[in-house]
Parts: sequence; C-alpha cells; structure tokens
Amino acid sequence: MLVQSMQAGNEESFTILYRYYSPKLYINILRLVHDPLSAEEIVQELFTRIWQKRESKGIKENYTGYMYRIAQHLVHDFFRKIKHDKELLERFRLIVEEDYEDIEEALQLKESSAIFQKAIEHLSPQQKKVYNLVRIEGCTYRKAAEIMGISPLTVKEYLATTKKSIQNYLLNNMDNSIELVFFVITCKILS
Repeated sequence: MLVQSMQAGNEESFTILYRYYSPKLYINILRLVHDPLSAEEIVQELFTRIWQKRESKGIKENYTGYMYRIAQHLVHDFFRKIKHDKELLERFRLIVEEDYEDIEEALQLKESSAIFQKAIEHLSPQQKKVYNLVRIEGCTYRKAAEIMGISPLTVKEYLATTKKSIQNYLLNNMDNSIELVFFVITCKILS
C-alpha cells in the first residue's frame, strides 16, 4: 500500500519507506564500504533514485528486491570509483616523480654549471687560457703550448693547479648534499 502511494507521488509514504528501510540498508552498506560517510551517501543516492524512478514497474513488482539491486549497483560503482581513483593517483604519482627527478636534475645541473663557471672565473688568466684550450677546445698539450708560447710540461702543470683550484672552489661553495656528487664529476671532467 505504501509503495503504491509513493508511486502516485505521495511524499509522506516515501518518507515512511525511507525511515523504515534506510537504517537496515545503511548497516549493510557500511559493512561493505567501511566508511560511514560513504555509506550514508550511498543510502541517500539510493533513495533519490527510488523517488526519481518511483513509477517503474520493478518497484511495483518487488520494492525490496529493486531497492537492494540499486544498493548493490551503487556499492559496485563505489568500488569501481575507488579503483579508478587509485589508478589515477598512481599514474599521477609516477608522472610527478618522473618530472620531479627531471626538474631536480636540471636545477642541479644549472646550479652546478653556474658554480663551475664561477670556479673557472677565479682562475688566473694563464690557467683559464690553458683550461679553455685543452678542456673546451680539445687542443693537445703540445698545441696549447705552441699557442701560448710555453712548454707542454708547463701546460700540464697549469692543468694540475687548475684542477685543484676548481675542486677547492667547489668544495668551499657548495652545500653538503651535492658536494660529493660534483666533486666526483669535477674529477672526471678535469682528468
């Protein structure tokens, strides 16, 4: 009788059905979703759908079965959404981690490059010239010596003192977290 009255649009009958069934549905749904707020939202959505579909043949034939079938679908939708949200979150996390590493690496490279340039600026004019000829332009010791009018042995000595000067500058002007990394890189670059 209440179901037929609700189907005819009687809000009071709907409210009676809601008050009777919602506590039982809430407890059953809560057991499945383990979240009071989500369980409450699912119950609200369930009764919203029942009211919207109140003229449906399924409600007239088997109100309880129809109601539990909607509840089942809503709970499945809830878990599908959670699974989808977890997948999106994981994809987002991977993208952020990947981009963060690239950004961090670029920032460290930019920072190290700037510090390295400052270290070179602190060299004597002769050390800078030898460094540029040998390390940047790729000249041999002999070719650099010819260009500068000095002996190849002097070029080698300049490079050795240049290496020490750059290493000392880097060690004194970098924070501890990246100091070791750039020290190793610098040693490889200057070798």
